[in-house]
Parts: sequence; structure tokens; C-alpha cells
Amino acid sequence: MDERIVSLRERAYENGRNSDHGVRNMLFGRALYEYRKTTCHNVKRAQIDSYILEHYPVAIDSEEWICGRFEVIRPRTEEEQAEREKWIQFWRDSPALDGSDGSGTGHRVIDFEKLLAVGVEGYLEEIDRREKAVTFDDPEAIRKLNFYKASRIELNGLLRFAERYEAALRERAASEPDSARREEYARMAENFANVPRRPARDFYEAIQCIWFVEFVACLLIDTVLTGRPDQYLYPFYKRDMENGTLTRAFALRLIENLYLKHNEIYDAWPASIMVGGVDRTGAPVWNELSYMMIEAIQETGLVNPSVAVCYTEDMPEDLLALCVDTISKGFTRPSLFNDRVVTAGLLDAGVSPEDARYYIHSTCVEITPIGASNIMVATPYIDLCKSLEYIFGEGKALFGAECRLYDPVRVSLDELTDFDAFLRTAKEIMRQILKRNIADVCDYAQYKASYTSTPFVSVFTKDCLEKGLDASAGGARYNFVYPCFPGFLTLVDSLAAVRKAVYEDGVLTLRELSALLKNDFAGDERMHSYLTNRCPKFGNDDDAVDRLAVELYDFVRHELSQYRICVGGTFHPSYFAWIMHGKLGEQAAASADGRKQGTALSECLGAVQGMDRHGPFAVMRSISKLDQKYGIGGIATNFRFSRSMLGTEAGQKALADFIRVFMENDCFEIQFNVVDQDVLLEAKTHPENYRTLMVRVAGYSDYFVDLDPVIQDEIIRRSEHGEF
Repeated sequence: MDERIVSLRERAYENGRNSDHGVRNMLFGRALYEYRKTTCHNVKRAQIDSYILEHYPVAIDSEEWICGRFEVIRPRTEEEQAEREKWIQFWRDSPALDGSDGSGTGHRVIDFEKLLAVGVEGYLEEIDRREKAVTFDDPEAIRKLNFYKASRIELNGLLRFAERYEAALRERAASEPDSARREEYARMAENFANVPRRPARDFYEAIQCIWFVEFVACLLIDTVLTGRPDQYLYPFYKRDMENGTLTRAFALRLIENLYLKHNEIYDAWPASIMVGGVDRTGAPVWNELSYMMIEAIQETGLVNPSVAVCYTEDMPEDLLALCVDTISKGFTRPSLFNDRVVTAGLLDAGVSPEDARYYIHSTCVEITPIGASNIMVATPYIDLCKSLEYIFGEGKALFGAECRLYDPVRVSLDELTDFDAFLRTAKEIMRQILKRNIADVCDYAQYKASYTSTPFVSVFTKDCLEKGLDASAGGARYNFVYPCFPGFLTLVDSLAAVRKAVYEDGVLTLRELSALLKNDFAGDERMHSYLTNRCPKFGNDDDAVDRLAVELYDFVRHELSQYRICVGGTFHPSYFAWIMHGKLGEQAAASADGRKQGTALSECLGAVQGMDRHGPFAVMRSISKLDQKYGIGGIATNFRFSRSMLGTEAGQKALADFIRVFMENDCFEIQFNVVDQDVLLEAKTHPENYRTLMVRVAGYSDYFVDLDPVIQDEIIRRSEHGEF
């Protein structure tokens, strides 16, 4: 590995852990006071953002090629600390409806292609044209004029911030004794002299431009993601390589620096990059940058970015081999998404063919059309396992969090004389849980549309300028909502256990099972073992339990299809968990599948932890029975393999073959942990020796030693496959 990259890697890790967000928060409070008399909420937010960009410290590392990061924590004088606390407290004490509330989703990509093609000046010219076209016979005229005013404020603030970087870099160049670094500073300053103001002229300017704007969005608490850089950066790369102004080695160093920047800004929060697939016209995208984006994972070796491959049948064999090699070394990335399935799902949801081909996994596995979205991800996390607690508690939770229903459902265990009656009751309770949660989401969406704004990102989001409307108020082209269902397979396995234990084998009555769950199986290990080991589990190609999963999967989808938010967005389910399978599991009673009280729920769509007893192909066959195109909210499927198996050429070939079969069977997404059990156990005991040990959690990667013990234990419980 390049020594300079090694040095930058260490600093990126430390900077990510020690970012000083207090600086930004202090400036926010100051600006909120400065512009307290502004009445239009999106104009006020733009003024606040511009103030931050005028005053935020310019941070430049002595070895980096790309600029843009947060200030890191440093000692402050008592006066400085008092000043910070004063303005941060002012912000905290300000009423929610004062117009300063942002509406960032953290799960979208802006239109980088247009930015690179026209520059900020091109956007300002477009704003001028659209503003002049507004007439006062339009009842929305004032709203549009305020939107354009906010957009102009944001863009001018961005340009002034870039000018400050240019000036700082020229100062560095003037005082730098090392001639090579002096030339680098000068070139970096030239980048800022042109971008983002004007169209990018080469690969270096383009990569600096997209990172700078991404960094600014994060600074303004309006996070955006990098998207599909092997598509929009490739024309610059190709032209520079052909005219001899760029080498592959330097291009790779810039990509690696970009990756390390992700760790400085996001730390372990998953920031997405996707490569491969097809472009908006349907033409394949497999180019030199696609390979380099995978190579850079191994070179940088930190948890970010969350790199994924958009898999198609024409994916080059050597690129798939590179992906498998990277996975086999324990890097947890890339994950692979099935382009055919994802595109079909987006089309079904009403996305245009061009936009349906051009999407991103927006952090974990949730799917977002690029440059055109205001999508609410994991909104909210819903534990449908609570429906069974409601039954066994005859209207009350057995443990922890309450079962939140829109309307109560009458339950009497004595009346549930067959499994069909039990399942009908469970579905009615689920229906009321969904309605309660969706009503809350609709209320939240109305609040966001009326009182919050996202003026910086709205400028770069399709249809907002055309409509003169903020993305959060309906300006964005797509406004989907993705409720997420951690524990879905815990629910499936629990229902399968109730069917077998109570209605088929008759080893328990419902009241006896209720008491067993309420007491967390205390004093009855035999029955706990029966529920855990003798009852069927999803993920083993068992048609009976798999049909139950299909029925519930379709039930959730059909229920969600009935709802809309105020800006017209539709609801689509997601099946991953981030870390919420642990949080929700801590609030959940023991479940009929044998899961103990307070332990994590299932984290993905594959199998409950440790319950895949017949190998990866059985898991694949089970999940392939679900129509996964309806999972655009995001479907994660985790597999864990031993390093010894994937340390051989035969093992890697077998994994590549498995990935192909997985995709041929219309499965949505696949991701991997390749870490041995003894390493995980040692890392839990001695975390100081494993600070950068990465694991796939439930849609994203994180450092194992940073995870809550509930999540650590859940990962340890997962089946480790040593063969197919």
C-alpha cells in the first residue's frame, strides 16, 4: 500500500471519530439569531446555511489531494467554550416551527451529472430564467419566488466557501518549502478556481467538485451520497487518459482519497457508492473505474464507503472474481444487488424507465432513484412480532414496549380454536399496528412539507427548479416512504411454531405457551428446546413455513399499498434492520420460535440467526419464493463464511458460482461476513486489539468493537458456513 495512503488512512479514521460538530452547531445558533426576523422558512434556512459557509473553518490536510472535511476537536479557551454553549443552547431552545428545521433525508444522491456539466453558474442562470417567468396570476407565485431566492442564497454561499478554499490553498502553496507539495497545492487551488463554479474540465476537477458539494451538504445537515461515480466520472477519466494528462495510478490515488474522505465525514455511518449495472439508456456500464472502485476497498481498508455492485448477467468474470477476492479477505464489501429485480420493482412503483435503471442503495439496502428523490427510509421501524404478544397477552404486551394499535382488537385465547383463526387475528392486529404507524408517518410528512425545508439539496434535485418547490414539499420527482420490518422472520418462525406446537402436535395450549413466553421459558428448557429445534424455520427450503412467509410478505405489501402521504408518496416495505433488530429485540418478550426475551430479532431476509440448517442454497431457495421486486424499500440477505473456505481458489470459485445462481433466482441483494468465530470472540474480549475489524450487521458494515453487545452476540450466533 502507498505510504501516503497509509498515513491518510490513519488520520481519516481518527478524524472521523473526533469531528467537532460543535463548531457547526455554534454557527447555526448564531445565524438563527441573526436571521430571526426572516419569516419564510426556506429562505431562513438558506440564510443560516450561507452564514455557516461564510464562517466555517477551512481544513486542509498536509498530504491530501482532495479537500473537504469537518474540523476536529481541539482545546478551547473558556471564552470560546462559553460562546459555543451560548449559541448551541439558543438553537436548542428555539421553537420547532421557527423555520430553521431542515428536512434532509440522508438517503439521496443529487444530480451530479448536471452539476459537472453546467457548474453552479449554470444553475444560477436557470434560476434567473425561471424567476423571471413567474407571474402573479399564478397563486403559487410568492412560494416560487421564495424558493428561487433561497436557492440563489445557497449557491452563492457554496461559491464563497469554494473561494475560501482556493485562497487557503494558494497561501499554503506560497509558504510550502517542498517543491512537489507546492505544485500539488497550486493544482488543488486551480481546481477550486474552476469548480464548482463552472463545468469540470478534467477528472481531478470532477472528483474534487462532487466531493466538495457532498461535504457541504453534510456540513449543512442535509446529507447526500456519492451515487454511481463509474458512470458520471468515466467520460473525464477516458478523455484524460487518452490525451495523456492522467495516469491510472494517480486516478486510483484520487479514488482512495475520496474513500478516506468518506470515513472522515461519515465515520461508520454507511455512505453509498454503487458501480456497474446499466446507464439510463440500458447500455452496460463496466469500465476501468468500476474495477478501481473495488480495488480501492482493499487499499483503504476502512468501513466506508458502502460500496455495492449492480449485478447484471453480463458482469465481467474478472470483475466478479475481484469482488469475491475482496470479500474473502474480510472487507465486507462489495454487496451485490440484482439489477433486473430492482429495476422491475422501481418500474412497478411508477418510476420512469430511465430513472428505474439509475438508482442507488441509499446507505444500507434501500433503493433510491438518483438525482430525483425525497424518500423517507426506515420510516418507521415496525416490530410486527408485537402482534403475537398482543394475542398472548390478550390485548397487552408481555414485556417491554407496548403494542401500538390504531384501533384495539378483541382477543380471547379460548376462542382461537384453530390456526386459521389464530392467523386471522394476528393479521388484524398487524393491520392495526401498521395503520397506527402509517398515520404517524403521514402526520410527520405533513409537518415536513409545511414547516421544514432542504434548500441546498433541492437545487440539485430534479423537478424542484421546474416546480419552484422544495423537495420536502413535493418538488422532488419521487416521494416514496419505506417502513422497515426488523424481526419479520422471527414473526414467520414464531407463527410456524404456534401452528406446530399448539395446533398440530398439541404439546402446548395457547395459555401454556403464553405463560412460557411471559416467563422467558424459565424452568422449562425441554419445551424451549422443542420450539427452537423441532419446529420448522424459514430459510431451509421447507415449503410449509415458506408459504407462510409468502402469505405474510404479500399481506404487508397489500396493506401498505392503501396509503399515501400529503405529497403523493407511496409506501413500500423494507426488510433489513440497521441496528434496530437489537433495539426492538430489547423491548420484546420471548417469542414462540425459541428466541429469548430481550435478545435481537431477525435482521434480514434469509434466516433467523443460526437457524439456516441446510446451507446457503436452502436459504436462497426459501427467499426466492418471495417476489422480491416488491422490496424496493430494501432487502438484505446476509451470509457468513469461514475464511479458510474462501482462502482457497476452489472456495472463491464456488462463491462466485453461488452469487450467479442467487441472482438467476431473482433474489434482491447479497452481502457477506468472512470472519472466523474465534476472532469475533477474541474481539469481544479484547476490543483494543481489533478496532478496525469490520462486520456486516443488517444492511451495512460497522466496526465490530463499536457495536452494542446485543448486536455483537447476534452476529456471533449466525451460522458460519464452511461449504456449500
